[in-house]
Amino acid sequence: MTKAGRQTLTERRTEELRMTIARRAAEIFVADGDTSATVERIADAAGIATRTFYRHFPVKEDVVRPLFRRSSQLVIEALREAPAGGDLVDVLVTVWMSALGEDTLGPSERRLLAVVASSPQYRLRWMEADDELCEAMAEFLAGRIGRGGRPLERSLPAYLVVQATRHVFMQWITSDTGRDVAELLREAFRMVLDGVRTAAAARTPPG
Repeated sequence: MTKAGRQTLTERRTEELRMTIARRAAEIFVADGDTSATVERIADAAGIATRTFYRHFPVKEDVVRPLFRRSSQLVIEALREAPAGGDLVDVLVTVWMSALGEDTLGPSERRLLAVVASSPQYRLRWMEADDELCEAMAEFLAGRIGRGGRPLERSLPAYLVVQATRHVFMQWITSDTGRDVAELLREAFRMVLDGVRTAAAARTPPG
């Protein structure tokens, strides 16, 4: 990175290549319905040598990290651009839906999440990306519901919101109820934030 935080041309090309490899792997995983494809097959689909794959991903399971990190970055950018007012639940739902976009919520993406969720090692990469999002969410919520006087009061609401999001997606990929993601997110965020506000009110001494 440069001092201004901008990527160099080499960094951009590296990131683009990593994303290309990740997308080719995702396409294969979706087509196969599992993650058993070899590194050699993924590398061939991406038009690279096997040694190039390992230069970017020390182990095969890391290949999905760029996909989840990109989704997290889009959410972070949407949080920064979110309006200052409005119902917090509605704002959070809008943030996630605008960040993900319709093409991220299609049948292919749903099948990929199902494949990832079925493998503990790949699911761990999903969880790691969510953990990276928690700090940005903590900053966002601090401006909306206050920081609280203790570290736990700042970090726990953010953690719960982010984890609720992954739980929603787990429900979405395994449920046949026909409920859409936005509806599930709204229900989950309402439950979490109602609990946070109830806890905060219980700690506030009567005036």
